[in-house]
Amino acid sequence: MEMRLLTKDGDRNVFARRLADARARHGASFRDIGRSQARNMVRLSAANLYGLFERDRDDAENMTAGVALHDLAIYPQSCQQPDLSHYPPQSVLECSDHWSLTRGAGMHAWRGIAVQVVRRNPRAVLVYLAVGRSDHGGFYKAMGFVDAGAPVEYPYLEGPDEGRLWVQPMLLEGDALAKLTSNVHRLKIETRDNYQTIRFDNSDRLRPAANRYPLRVSEMPAASVPL
Repeated sequence: MEMRLLTKDGDRNVFARRLADARARHGASFRDIGRSQARNMVRLSAANLYGLFERDRDDAENMTAGVALHDLAIYPQSCQQPDLSHYPPQSVLECSDHWSLTRGAGMHAWRGIAVQVVRRNPRAVLVYLAVGRSDHGGFYKAMGFVDAGAPVEYPYLEGPDEGRLWVQPMLLEGDALAKLTSNVHRLKIETRDNYQTIRFDNSDRLRPAANRYPLRVSEMPAASVPL
């Protein structure tokens, strides 16, 4: 299995199409349309996009999952909250647009992006989850994320509340981030081209950050959400 940085415009376009497919297939109530679409394209163009492939060197059309990642020096955080001004912008990573089209692919994509996160040695990792998607919240809590304030309006997608989409900010930092880092270092991976490609065995797993959050496969994000 391979997690690959998408550097070609054509591959990044496939990512965007698969992202839309995942939202439609899983009945997401938010869409990349209307007045926010142009701003969302700018946001995604600034991010690193990673695609998951079942086989080494598969072409982009065989992508089964993906995640976007950027630091706050490259592009600001999606919402003004939480206040992370006490951290240098380059030390905060935002993960977003986590999608999958096959069962289990979302978990493998998380493992791949966790390797990318840890190698950059951040102080904090930020995600925004669509309010009401409790299954996604359960997964991220299992990985050590905690709620970071009250829900806020997400500016890059349109939702069901008169075009507004409400999201819950969640943050990974401190001891929980250290635990994820330790667990990532235990993974059996092969890297090449300065981590542009990561290869790993399907059976390897990341363990939850806290025993009080038992993780079930059904809680792993199966479709795209604004993260």
